[in-house]
This record gives sequence, structure tokens and C-alpha cells, in this order.
Amino acid sequence: MTDKGTILAFPDTSAIEAEAAAWVARFDAGDVSAKDQAAFQEWLNRSVLHREAIAEYGNLWSEFDALRLLTDTDEVGREAGVRDKRPAMLERARPWLAACAAAVIAVAGGAVLFQPKPQDSAKAQNHPSATHFYPTARLFYETAVGGHRRITLADGSSVILNTDSRLDVDFSAGHRDVHLRRGEAYFEVIHNKARPFTVYADNYAVRDIGTAFDVHLSRKGLVEVGVTKGRVEVAPTNGVHVFAAAKSLGVIAAGHNIVLGEKVEQVRAVPSVDLGRKLAWRQGELIYTGQPLKDVLADISRYSNIKIELADPALEDLPVGGAFKTDQIVAIFAALENNFGIHAEWIDPQHVRFTSGPAKPPSRD
Repeated sequence: MTDKGTILAFPDTSAIEAEAAAWVARFDAGDVSAKDQAAFQEWLNRSVLHREAIAEYGNLWSEFDALRLLTDTDEVGREAGVRDKRPAMLERARPWLAACAAAVIAVAGGAVLFQPKPQDSAKAQNHPSATHFYPTARLFYETAVGGHRRITLADGSSVILNTDSRLDVDFSAGHRDVHLRRGEAYFEVIHNKARPFTVYADNYAVRDIGTAFDVHLSRKGLVEVGVTKGRVEVAPTNGVHVFAAAKSLGVIAAGHNIVLGEKVEQVRAVPSVDLGRKLAWRQGELIYTGQPLKDVLADISRYSNIKIELADPALEDLPVGGAFKTDQIVAIFAALENNFGIHAEWIDPQHVRFTSGPAKPPSRD
């Protein structure tokens, strides 16, 4: 049985990455003994996170080698010398590269093969700011599942797009309108009374009043707004893109959060530490401090195309705490299986099901 009073702790991926770097340095230095290789193999077999870290360094090794050739200013004269040195380089690195290959194969046998590498697709280019002349600009930006991207708009305001998000931008001399079509965006707005900045999400409009704020259009059709600085005014639009003061729902100040559906679902003050945790995705991290497992898995599913199913109702309220990177979704799978006896069953490459399993001793991670 899993103790629901215990907060699940994620493995320290930064420590694993540091150990992987140390192994790379040791192999790169040469003179690796059979004892060293055996110790490395034992380290590699501890978890998929170890193999993933080594595989990542293997990719970097190859990229650096290619980059060195591409940026060599005396490429023609030195090319032969590089070719002459390459056999020795490969010989020295062979145990290290073999380990990387083994790690890639091992990782491919698990979940990582099916985890798309986050790639942002930008459908528009940034335009320089204009002080007095405001040309009409209709652009859109989007991110892929698992990606996030910072954008500087034509007026100098900035936007950070979260995973699987799309933002349409419609600027003119009289207004600055943006439309969040899906996903989540964090705005830091350059205030200008003459050209109001308004975010439209579903059937609501959020107008800047000297502000930094987050807007999340959830898959459930809810619009959530969190204000970190200044104030915003919120109003229903009913499909009409005109901000009518008479219909305003009110002003939301910094440190507050509002959830909008068919009506105002919730308005509450949010401690700065909790607001910072919720917005950690801006730095490519997800942080939890005791949230129920069902909510954590629902949140994580936004960063992956893998369907995550929690089949055992007894696990739904398991409190989860810890932090990991948005591009390392496999880390939580390893933590659940290794530390809390929760079994991850792969139904197919795009579907994992979590059920209760026999308790396991704590991982060395």
C-alpha cells in the first residue's frame, strides 16, 4: 500500500547529469581500466534516467565534432590532419561511444523513443518597434507539444508561449489585440493608454492596465488568468471583439487568480510562492508541492503526446512533490515505479497506464 501521507519526491536529475559529465570526462581522458568500465556499466544500469543522460552527451559529442569541422577557418589546410587524428580519437572514445549507443538502445526500448523532442514552429517573424507609425500587423505564433518560446512583439511587449499553444496578433494604430487560440501565454505588456492591449481567450477579454499576467485556455474550456504585476480588467465578449466597460466583471490585481467558464468559477488571492510555482514552466520546469497525483498527471500530459491513464482510483489523491524539466517526462514515470511501487504498463507506444504495484525499495537516484 502507498502511504498517502508521504509526498513523492522526484529523482535529482541534475545530479545524474553531473555524474554523466564526469563519466564522459573520464572516458575522454583515455586509459580506462576494466574496473572503470564495469563501474560505469553498473551506473548505467541503475535507471533509464542514467542511460538517457549518457545518450544526450553522446549526441553532444557528435555535434561538437561536426561543429569543429564547420567552423575551422583553415578547413582546407587542416582537413587532412583532422582525418589523420580521427582514428585515434575514435579509438580513445570507442568505449564511451559504445556506452552511448547502448544507452540509446536501452532508452528506445522504454518510453523515450515515443516522446517527441520538443520543437517550436514559428509561423511569423518579429518586427522592429515603431515609435510613431503603427502598421497593421496580423501574425501568429505557435509552439509544439512540449515546447515553449519567448516572443518580442512589435510594441516591445513580450510573450512566453507554453506547450502546444497558438497566439494570433492583430496590431493597428488604434489597438493591440491578441487572440489565444489554444494553450497558455505569459504577457509582459508595455502600457499605452492610446493603444490598449487586450487578450481574447474563448468568450472573455483581458485588458492590460500596466501589467504582467498569465492566461491559460484549458482543454476543459476554462480560462484562467493569474496576475503577477499591475492589474487587468476582465469582461465577457460573447464573440464580439469589443471591450465594453459596462459588461466588465471587474479588475484583478497582482497576486490574484480568476477562473472563468460559463460564469466566474473562482477568484482568489494566490501567495507569490504558489504563483511562481505555477509559472515555473517559463523556465522549462514543473514544480509540485503536494498536489494530487491525478492533477499532476493531467498537467504533465500537456507536455507529451503520450496518453497517461491513472487506472487505480486509490492513487488519485496521492500527494506529489518535487521538480523536473518539461522535456524529461520519463523522470516522473521512473520516480513512480522506483520509489512508490506504482506500476507503469505500456499499452502501446502512445499510451501508458498507471496501477498499484508491489512496493519497491527506494532508488539510489
